[in-house]
Amino acid sequence: MESGGFIRSRPGVAHPDIQFHFLPSQVIDHGRLPSEIEAYQRAFDPFRGAEVLPGPQVQSDADIDAFVRQKADTAYHPSCTCKMGTASDPMAVVDSNARVLGLERLRVVDASIMPSVVSGNLNAPTIMIAEKVADIIRGRPPLADPGVPVYQPPTLETQR
Repeated sequence: MESGGFIRSRPGVAHPDIQFHFLPSQVIDHGRLPSEIEAYQRAFDPFRGAEVLPGPQVQSDADIDAFVRQKADTAYHPSCTCKMGTASDPMAVVDSNARVLGLERLRVVDASIMPSVVSGNLNAPTIMIAEKVADIIRGRPPLADPGVPVYQPPTLETQR
């Protein structure tokens, strides 16, 4: 990625929930379709041809919005499909030790156990999950500093 950014989709959103990427190339259908031309930013004007997408006919804000709605999608980093929680949480799949609830000797150790979507990339938190669960499996004590505040997600009771 040459550049990117995180923004909030609307006022009142606590954390950025949209990420933009700028790639100095054309990526079609997540790279499954080969590009027949090159695509890149204004600094390369002397070296590029005509605009391909969205095309010269897309000029107004409404046209640009329509193009984005048609072409934007989610990509690459699924998470939160096997929520970590307590046995009393009907949406929980694994407990706080990443053990699958109701089964023995099976853990899920990846981004799917996140109870809510993070407001950034998944790489670092997924590594942290793996390191933490590895310590749990090996019986190592938690690395915790009681003086450091830790985010506590809302519980079902506090959401009511």
